[in-house]
Amino acid sequence: MKDFVARFKEINWLDALKSALSSRFFPFFTGALVLLCYYLSLDIVTIYILGITGFLMVLLLDDLTPIIPQFLFLDIIISYKNSPSEMASSSDYFTQPAILAQIGVVLSIYLLAIAARIFLMGKRRTFKPTPLFFGLCALSLTFLLNGVGARDYNGFDFIYGLIMAAVFLVIFVLVSGNVKLCDENYEKIGWGFFAFSLVLVTELAVKYFVNRSVLLDADGELEKELIVFGWGIWNTMGMLIVISIPAVAFLASRYKYGFAFVFYITLLFVCAFLTLSRQAMLGAVIVYPLSLVLAIVKSKRKAMNAVAVGGLVLIGIIIIAAKWEAIIKLLGSVWDGLFYNGEFSGNGRMRLLRVAMDFFVQNPVFGSGLWLNYSENDFTGLMFVPEFACNTYAEMLAACGMVGFVAYLVHRVQTFIDFAQYRSFNKLYIGLLLAALLIMSMFDNHMFNIFPNIIYSALLVFATGNGSEGKALLVPPPIRRKKEEEHSA
Repeated sequence: MKDFVARFKEINWLDALKSALSSRFFPFFTGALVLLCYYLSLDIVTIYILGITGFLMVLLLDDLTPIIPQFLFLDIIISYKNSPSEMASSSDYFTQPAILAQIGVVLSIYLLAIAARIFLMGKRRTFKPTPLFFGLCALSLTFLLNGVGARDYNGFDFIYGLIMAAVFLVIFVLVSGNVKLCDENYEKIGWGFFAFSLVLVTELAVKYFVNRSVLLDADGELEKELIVFGWGIWNTMGMLIVISIPAVAFLASRYKYGFAFVFYITLLFVCAFLTLSRQAMLGAVIVYPLSLVLAIVKSKRKAMNAVAVGGLVLIGIIIIAAKWEAIIKLLGSVWDGLFYNGEFSGNGRMRLLRVAMDFFVQNPVFGSGLWLNYSENDFTGLMFVPEFACNTYAEMLAACGMVGFVAYLVHRVQTFIDFAQYRSFNKLYIGLLLAALLIMSMFDNHMFNIFPNIIYSALLVFATGNGSEGKALLVPPPIRRKKEEEHSA
């Protein structure tokens, strides 16, 4: 007993806390708590958990890669019971003064920690401005200028533009100045998405189990309007599942028995279809086979992964051939709304594109603002989130005009150049993940929603930076660096 007490006293608790926070298994602990709080409707507890752990990571960890899985869980903190969405419970939980006050305190402390990390932490500040950073600055400025000069311009346009600009810049600077692009950190991201996707799959499975008697309508088709969660609808769930596929597939290439992850990403592929989200289906059809190919090419056991993939393909062909009509009937609701009076309407998206172009024509320079009224059903049901055009480029034109549209195009070109400039297998998975997000954003509002943009801004660092073995991120390109070395010599 005395030896135990002596050893207990000798433990360096600060180092133990750092080790726990930076462990690749910490996201599973977070995921379990988030899932438990979701079904117990303890949203404020979830906020405290993510706020406190994020605060500790920002202040204590030298490398902030472990904070990225924590960013993922921010997307799913709202329980069904406490959701303000009209498609869920229309609860007033998040408008209660006591809840708002606590959220304000947690958020303020979190943001102060981030500010301290960026500006005050001496040697930890390794951020170096690059052309990509300046491009982000230009894009952020266009968000601040959204709707300037428009007839209906109001304070909400500026506030939401300020939030968008802050998400892009602050998260990018925080992550880019405090991570290393090494194999270990890419692996931690993969484990983080694995833990996150387990929560998603569980919530989707529970939704099907609880609603099993009502999910099928009179025609035997699934009703996607019932696939609603406190934090989002079928499209949101589908998007989050699809972007998890490439990240988890990365683990299949890293481990001796990676074929187990091949089976799991196949489950994610199926789940993407079970969300009944058309955009998720499209994204899954693109990223799933590419992820499988990469998992085989770079696997430690190529033959074993290849056999697993071949077996899955064979099983899939047999099931589809045997149950083709049943599958089509079951997913029949997927095609609902795509056509109206014999014309393609895209479930109302074509009308949204036309309205967006009208907004652009009215104010072609700085747009008509982010807080626009598209006179469409509000699928979020959230009064503090504006309506959008369900297409990134159309929304940029409508909200930020030609100035914003050009800034976004420049940003897209810069990200592609930086992604291609430093070729690495690790970056390929993150690039595929972000490509899936961007593709699905052509049919939805993901790039204009706050939490998906936090994920985008954080992972952009891992998709575009110079992947060096443990070197600081965002160092000058090779040619420029060589010239600097010659000059210094």
